[in-house]
Amino acid sequence: MNTAFLLSAALLGLAIPASADEFTFDASEFEKKPFEFSGYLEQKEEGLKLRSSSPAYSLAYPGRSSQNHLLRSTTTLEMAGKLNLDPVVVDVRAQAFHADDQLVSNSDRGTVMEGGVRWSAGPGLTVDVGKRVQRWGKGYAWSPVGFIERPKDASDPQSSREGFVMASAEWTKSLAGPVSAVGLGGFVVPTDGSRLNQDFGAERDLNPAARLYLLAWDTDIDFLWRGKGARPESFGIDFSRNVTSALEVHGEWARFRDASRNTVSAKGVTQQTEFDATSWLVGLRYLTQSEVTWIVEYYRNGLGYDAGELDDYYTFLDTALADGAASMLEEKARRVAQSGYGRPNSGQDYLYAKASVSEPFGWVYGAASLTAMTNLKDRSWQLTPEVSYTGFNNVEIRARAFFQHGASHTEFGEKTASRRVEVYARFFF
Repeated sequence: MNTAFLLSAALLGLAIPASADEFTFDASEFEKKPFEFSGYLEQKEEGLKLRSSSPAYSLAYPGRSSQNHLLRSTTTLEMAGKLNLDPVVVDVRAQAFHADDQLVSNSDRGTVMEGGVRWSAGPGLTVDVGKRVQRWGKGYAWSPVGFIERPKDASDPQSSREGFVMASAEWTKSLAGPVSAVGLGGFVVPTDGSRLNQDFGAERDLNPAARLYLLAWDTDIDFLWRGKGARPESFGIDFSRNVTSALEVHGEWARFRDASRNTVSAKGVTQQTEFDATSWLVGLRYLTQSEVTWIVEYYRNGLGYDAGELDDYYTFLDTALADGAASMLEEKARRVAQSGYGRPNSGQDYLYAKASVSEPFGWVYGAASLTAMTNLKDRSWQLTPEVSYTGFNNVEIRARAFFQHGASHTEFGEKTASRRVEVYARFFF
């Protein structure tokens, strides 16, 4: 029995079952406090069925012997603090985690996820400097117009993300008439060619961006732009509208000018091209009479690879990572994977569907969902059933499984693991 399991059991043992106390209203609970502190401690246990003969395994675990199963334990601590000094707010959110398994031992990382100083400079006007997570776009699983943010993980879109260092000024105003609200924001995401926002780009630039928001005819609309700099110039639009009380529709459209893309042939010949690309998304959220929430999205990734290009990439990996292959080929395979092919959902056409329900079959404090995601070009897919329970004070228990299936040389058929089961307990404070 390992330490991680004991920690999970201790968290559950300390949890106090929620009681059905009478509802009381205390206005002081809604007043802004001078200092706020919150966070969570999470213990996660995972079991993976590996594809040890696949190139993805060799890329993920270089030099390791073949192993068909893997147990992984991860402990995560996230803390957030906020200091309210009206009209100035200082806040920070940091995360640290420790992961341990048979192939990667004692992996530790700590980082500031976001934080900074926000000044309410006037009615509807705020100025912000710090590390921030912007949430542009209306998509649930993907956001092609998320020009100044790290991409979502479509397998877990609500997971915590790290921001970029930036400065911004945003102004909003309510209006009378069909256009009932307007907002305008300006942003700079500086890169210095070394450590500052190095995940955003390697060139030295201010990387300006802007967002115009309108609430017009009961429709949320954003016009978004990112100037040319460490990344190519991009612009786009998104919208969201409640058609009925049970049905919401949303969409995004993004255009990338002079975007670069790296490709590799089956024989290992690499090429970089520049082109104008268009990505878009359309989706809906629907609540049925039986209280089942459906989310369905189609995503067209104009920067992605088609089935033939992905097949060439996997053919090259088969050669470069085969036993006895030259070490220089193996190193080239890693560079190619990092240049774009190794990104999550690097294909062109995807369909996402999720059905979720609270308290199924009268299970109080419980929830269940089923998510399916498929690459429409190569017909590979991922299926994720999930259950969660929140019947203990400040504790969430969650379990889910990932089943990834596809033929050889397809996206989900070439993942490192064909199956993964994870269970975690998260204690909030």
